[in-house]
Amino acid sequence: MVIADSGSTKTTWRIAKNKSEFIDIQTDGINPYFQSEKDIAIIVNDQLLKQVDENWKSACNNLFFYGAGCSNPDKINQVKNGLKSGYSNWEILVEHDLLASARSLLGSKSGIACILGTGSNSCVFKEGKVIDNIASWGFMFGDYGSGAHIGKQLVQRYANNEFSLDLIKKLEEKGINREVILNHVYQQALPNRYLAKFSKLAGDLIDNDEINKLVINCFELFLKYQVEIYQDHKNYEISFVGSVANSFSEQLKIALKNRNLKIGVINKEPIQGLFEYHLNNL
Repeated sequence: MVIADSGSTKTTWRIAKNKSEFIDIQTDGINPYFQSEKDIAIIVNDQLLKQVDENWKSACNNLFFYGAGCSNPDKINQVKNGLKSGYSNWEILVEHDLLASARSLLGSKSGIACILGTGSNSCVFKEGKVIDNIASWGFMFGDYGSGAHIGKQLVQRYANNEFSLDLIKKLEEKGINREVILNHVYQQALPNRYLAKFSKLAGDLIDNDEINKLVINCFELFLKYQVEIYQDHKNYEISFVGSVANSFSEQLKIALKNRNLKIGVINKEPIQGLFEYHLNNL
């Protein structure tokens, strides 16, 4: 079987012959809001299959694909058609990446599962099902606490001269440039992915008090708008998956403490938990 966990930036594919024989391959992310069926097929053909040895292709039968943006029938069919065009032998099941995070983080337990990567999202998971979800509005209007949000906040505060002169100088030494940013955000594809790169710059400068407070504030906004709205949220542990949650785990813990919320698990990627889930449900 193949399990794919896809965000806007990257997709991790686990191809497994059995529980002890598997390989992991990474490609560009797949999100139907930013990519067509043809784009998806190209990723499968040019990035995934070229890395798969013929000895492993026999394991490429069932595909369990969990992806960002796979939240309605039209987008699910778009992804499914693109994947099928890329590799026709698959029997494909497409699910939202929220379900992936919940299954990976919580298994059979109840709790609130959150994604903090290039984008962000959350859900309440109970008795093996997502029972509540606050719809994400993407990086333009939401995605609080995500890499794109942290990057956007960093650029916005730089643009408004809200940082100290010392920090502004450090940012400019790191290559921050108005014309380059405007060109990428307004003229090129995948601006959310571009803005998320600035969260890595925030990570490089996290020892700076202004940057540290910026990141904590982004997480507190996520908790305010994506967690605290759920009924009985204080009764659940809050668990997280994603590169941003992992990279800024200390700031995330501070934000949770500031909001008097229970911390659960923080994992960088869901693929191992998903693998175990599907092994247990064969």
